[in-house]
Amino acid sequence: MRILITVLLIAFLPSLLLAQKDSTRSGSITGIVKDSADDYALQSVTITLYKKSDSSLVNYHITGEDGAFTFNDIPFFTPVNINFSFTGYNPFSKTITLDSTNRSFNFKNVLLAKSQGTMDEVVVKAVVPITMNGDTLEINPAAFKLDSNAVVEDMLRRVPGVTMWGDGTITVNGRKVNNVYVDGKPFFGSDPAMATQNLPKNAIEKIQVYKETDYTKDNIDDNPADSMLTMNIKLREDKKFGYFGKAGAGIGTDDRYEGDASGLAYNKRIRGGIAASMNNINKSAGLQEMFQQSTYRNYNPNNRYVANFGSNGINRVLFLGGNVQYDFSQTNNSRFNNQLRANYDFRNTRNFTSSTTDSRNSATDVVFLQDSRQESTSENNAHNAGLSYNKRDQDKDFAVNFNFNSGTSERNSTSSSNKAIEDGTRVSESSNASFSQGSNNGINFSTSFRNKDDDDRNLKSFGINYNLGYNKSENESRNITDFISYENANDDRYFNRRNNSESSSFNNSLGMNYNALKRLLFGNFSLWNINMVLNNNVSFSRSDVNSFVSDYDSLTGKYIGNDSLTNDNRVTRIEDRPSLRLSKNFTRRLSDRFNRYINVSANIQGQFLTEKNESSFDYRNIDRSFSFFTPSAAVGYNYQRFNRYTIEANLSGNSTPSIPSVDQLRPIIDTSTSVYNINLGNANLRPSVTNGVNFSFNYRREQPSRKADLSFEVNGAASGVNDGIVDSSFYNRQNGRRTIYMINMDGRRNYSAGFTGRTSFKLKNNKVLQFNYSLNYSNTTSPNYVDGLYNIARANGLTHNLGVFYTLGDIGNIQASQAINTNSSRQSSRNLQSLNAVNYITQGNLNLSPIRDLTISTTINYVTNNTTDQSSTLWNAFATYRFLKTKQAEVKLSAMDILKKNQNISTTAGLTNLSTTVSNGLQQFFMVTLSYYPRKFGGGGRRGGGGRGEGGEGGGGERRNFERRGAGGGGFGGGGGGGMRGRN
Repeated sequence: MRILITVLLIAFLPSLLLAQKDSTRSGSITGIVKDSADDYALQSVTITLYKKSDSSLVNYHITGEDGAFTFNDIPFFTPVNINFSFTGYNPFSKTITLDSTNRSFNFKNVLLAKSQGTMDEVVVKAVVPITMNGDTLEINPAAFKLDSNAVVEDMLRRVPGVTMWGDGTITVNGRKVNNVYVDGKPFFGSDPAMATQNLPKNAIEKIQVYKETDYTKDNIDDNPADSMLTMNIKLREDKKFGYFGKAGAGIGTDDRYEGDASGLAYNKRIRGGIAASMNNINKSAGLQEMFQQSTYRNYNPNNRYVANFGSNGINRVLFLGGNVQYDFSQTNNSRFNNQLRANYDFRNTRNFTSSTTDSRNSATDVVFLQDSRQESTSENNAHNAGLSYNKRDQDKDFAVNFNFNSGTSERNSTSSSNKAIEDGTRVSESSNASFSQGSNNGINFSTSFRNKDDDDRNLKSFGINYNLGYNKSENESRNITDFISYENANDDRYFNRRNNSESSSFNNSLGMNYNALKRLLFGNFSLWNINMVLNNNVSFSRSDVNSFVSDYDSLTGKYIGNDSLTNDNRVTRIEDRPSLRLSKNFTRRLSDRFNRYINVSANIQGQFLTEKNESSFDYRNIDRSFSFFTPSAAVGYNYQRFNRYTIEANLSGNSTPSIPSVDQLRPIIDTSTSVYNINLGNANLRPSVTNGVNFSFNYRREQPSRKADLSFEVNGAASGVNDGIVDSSFYNRQNGRRTIYMINMDGRRNYSAGFTGRTSFKLKNNKVLQFNYSLNYSNTTSPNYVDGLYNIARANGLTHNLGVFYTLGDIGNIQASQAINTNSSRQSSRNLQSLNAVNYITQGNLNLSPIRDLTISTTINYVTNNTTDQSSTLWNAFATYRFLKTKQAEVKLSAMDILKKNQNISTTAGLTNLSTTVSNGLQQFFMVTLSYYPRKFGGGGRRGGGGRGEGGEGGGGERRNFERRGAGGGGFGGGGGGGMRGRN
């Protein structure tokens, strides 16, 4: 299988080479756009390039400050129309054909004449697909010819400079779109697909792309990295109300079933949705997932929200939920908000899981092998409700949130374990049967107010937040444990134990930040442009646990209280974290050329902590106080070469303390719940301090004229721990039990590094080829003692993942990936054995629409593990057909686990142990599902994405442009800084 996937990946390399246009068969068009009267360069002129044969868009360009433009990769012997449009000027167009003799065409100067009418009354006789309106890039849907049922995503795939990645990410000219709004507001969550895969193209007036400051941050340092790219889909006035959703039911072999229903509706003020689901095919069914699976798109490129064969066990899920959002303001500006939200959901989950685990534990001169089996059944009920309000304007942001949760749970489980040494000699066995049930209730409240005042003459820039939480739970459990030692009968143990507990926790915190400290202390003195921010966070928490433990007395037939385990415990904690943040910026900018930004910051912070533990056991009564100095520092670098690339780099360091818990200091030891690992703690443990350094480097290409996107990221982290809390373990050779003493030791270190790179090529006929590769490495080095011997344990993890995604235009897509996960444990002591495990994971995904309205999909996953020499193959196939005039009805045939070889395999690596678990999951079944997509947008039009025709749909017609174009410099296409202004 690994060979197969390698062959598939290599097979795509010719396409990659083809993606790089053959320079011997293509040419270029260049020039400079100027004002015909005064001979100065014109900025923000929209230049569009069409094929003359079918008027399809080839590319576009927005001129910068110098008015220059360049189109490369223009195919020979293909007549193209080039159009120039700019508000206030007469449009100009010309037909050009390049060939081997005339490989390039240089306009030199394109002189546009000012129109005789007013600047707001220019009639553009061509349907301009993309324009610059000040600092906003605007996409005109009418310029793209598509099927009447096409959605926004179908159009975006045809826009030059816009890339729809296989994972759902959207980039524009190489930069990731952080938010997708509809009329300036989120559209049923944060997933862009909710808007792009549901809203019909003909419901859209225009799509705006612009930069805006992240309003969740104070941005006192004016860091360009804090800006976000936002895409706003502006609906036509007659489409500002509508509804859509999905209702479906399926029945399958092996008693499998599924039923889903969701409905969403919106108007100018209210947006809301409800969803319900019931299935026994491991579909997790959350509210947002239900909304996402209701998208109207003809095929499911990621095959999401289908039977989950990777989930452990068999799950039966019942879900019901809904939310509503009311906007008191109808503004389309995403910077302003006056919104009330409410949500509720209920979930019932029943699970059956069986698993086997093979573990290897390294001790002195011996490796213990443990074979474990477990079966469990459980049922959980959960209610969640929330209410929130947010009012935000240019300078002020007020929010309040309230959440309530309630739940019950019940679980039965049985397990057995056999322990042996490496030569096969069995040393012990254990069995356990347990039952538990419980209930919990909780509330959480939070509120915040932020006043961001940009006026340096007053002192009102501050923020304050408050959080409160209360949780209460009751639990009852019974454990029957039997431990048998084959070497020493005196080590045998038998427990029949009950535990009834009540617990509660209360926590609240108050945080404040003051951004005008410099102005308060120094007035108008610039202090060398150093920014000063004062922060403080105070928190108080209290947790109570009351446990009554009893053991079964075979003589009386009753449970008798166990005084050594029955206890009451209360932990009270008060913490204060004051800090002073100092920062300075270094910037340099050359208009429409580059922007360089460097930020240096230091955070002087202290931590004052008191913790009091009160217990019915005298030895657990502890009253402690600590004070720590926890400084941090950071250097940030941002360089933007306009219309070329952006580089971001960050280096930071921090110091973080951690105090030992009361259970690490003086634990209550209950061997009935963990017969093979007994933690004795250590009353003399000291706090540990971790000093760490983090680094990241990001590069992304931002060239509108290029049909290939490229981005990559390199990151790394290193940390060392002073007085790290590690374990000193002693293994009982006669039964394999491990006794753990916690100790402080220096020398614990953690390292990690990663690389992620991806590239996307737009090919002919709306085809896209994408590659991605990631590498992640981690290392933990920790000194410890094993059976009294000093040892340095090193746990290493290495993951490679190579993937390819290829879209066949509107026909479908292909995905393939290969991952290799390596986990190892190395010991410095010669008496301890090293451990190693490797997983190979191969995945493939194919979606094809060979004929109209029919989609055929197949997925394959192959996993192999070298430790247990086990493998798992999962092959699924789907056939989906859309019918009715509006294509709102669907029938789907599913064939799951065709080869009957699915297993769930997972590997866990520790410093001195390695374990592999194989658990049950879904097995082969076949299912037929019928679905209906109710949908309507606006009034008086057809359902299913129909509606009145547009000039772009019919391939002609005139379009008036009555919007005044900003004359200022910069802009999105030209590289100007993003603003925060109204979008109309």
